[in-house]
Amino acid sequence: EFRVIAKNAAGLFSEPSDSTGPITVKDDVDAPRIMMDVKFRDVVVVKAGEILKINADIAGRPLPVISWTKDGKEIEEKARTEIQSTDNTTLLIVKDCIRRDSGQYVLTLQNVAGTRSLAVNCKVLDRPGPSAGPLQVAGVTSEKCTLSWGPPQENGGAEIDYYIVEKRETSRLAWTLCEGELRTTSCKVTKLLNGNEYIFRVMGVNKYGVGEPLESEPVKAQNPFTVPSAPKSIEITSVTKEAMTLCWARPESDGGSEIAGYIIERREKS
Repeated sequence: EFRVIAKNAAGLFSEPSDSTGPITVKDDVDAPRIMMDVKFRDVVVVKAGEILKINADIAGRPLPVISWTKDGKEIEEKARTEIQSTDNTTLLIVKDCIRRDSGQYVLTLQNVAGTRSLAVNCKVLDRPGPSAGPLQVAGVTSEKCTLSWGPPQENGGAEIDYYIVEKRETSRLAWTLCEGELRTTSCKVTKLLNGNEYIFRVMGVNKYGVGEPLESEPVKAQNPFTVPSAPKSIEITSVTKEAMTLCWARPESDGGSEIAGYIIERREKS
């Protein structure tokens, strides 16, 4: 608390002034503030290959520490990413945007008076990412099979219009078309060659183009069953001049398919 008393040359003192009242000793500080254009309140949309720029005016005393994060991880300056900051402004630049640059960008300011954050959501329009795997191959026979998969987790900012399904033999490099405009996430593939090994792949398509492929593991076109093992313990009983009875035990293995019947042959010993 302060007051002032005047003293003249004769050494006489005046009455004291009014008191200032209580004054608390403290630093002159202001909490951080972020000022952004209203356009950043909506989702910021950029096309693949374009530049994303997010800028803000900033204030605070003492000068706040500036940090940028994306989806909870601190942004590091790399070949495509640049952060330009002064005492009063900050600017985030992402060049040659790709699909995975979509997400939430957060600007955070911090000083002794507090912390302030502001989030900006961004969507990059691009071709779809790979379909959700695995690419499952079921019902395999010597000439057909059924494929199934999930829609891409990253659709590139547009609805998936259809899927392209292709196959190739593992002994070849060229892919051949199975389905060109499939609207579902499963399909039946026919006209496989018995004994050949195949790889299948599927690609989602949106209005920006054909997405990244999802490939299957190699699969051999063959029936899921094989020949049965030989019958066992054949015995001859009840022999007469004109007839005899044969008995035997069932094969140990039916080859994966129920025994439908038996073939019986004979030959003269000579």
